[in-house]
Amino acid sequence: MHLYLAGLELLMLAFVVHVIAWRIRLPRRPIHALLCIFAATPLVAVPIFFAIEPLPRLTEAHLADALRILLFYVSCSLVYVVLYSAIETQSPSLAIVSYVASYGSGGCTEADFADYIVDDESISTRIAAMKAGGMIVISDGKCTLTPAGRLWAALFEFASNIFRLPLGG
Repeated sequence: MHLYLAGLELLMLAFVVHVIAWRIRLPRRPIHALLCIFAATPLVAVPIFFAIEPLPRLTEAHLADALRILLFYVSCSLVYVVLYSAIETQSPSLAIVSYVASYGSGGCTEADFADYIVDDESISTRIAAMKAGGMIVISDGKCTLTPAGRLWAALFEFASNIFRLPLGG
């Protein structure tokens, strides 16, 4: 139980740092900032803990416990980062479903739907975030992937091949 609590303490500390950082100034690249916060928290907290408390004798049990805490912390941190991206803005898929549902059983016309997709704030927010994150570049009315964007596209294509899923979800 003490391992679980130690992992939760680290997670809560990282979460508090995250909230304070966002209150001070919203980062330009929030996912990158979150990954940095969650990576730096144990790197800062653990040495402070050992500076305050005498260093216990390192045994195999202590190292195994540390690995268990680290595994719990890293997995929960990554889950939080993924969930944060879903909380940050409404997903385009959810925006589409909500829009079509707002028309009821009669549905919406294809023209209304096309206008909505072009004007939808969640999609334009995602595009702006991708531009700010260096994933895409828009110039001369064309949207192109940057090298980082191509890397992510290749990663998604690789994952879709492994899981035998069609590209795009």
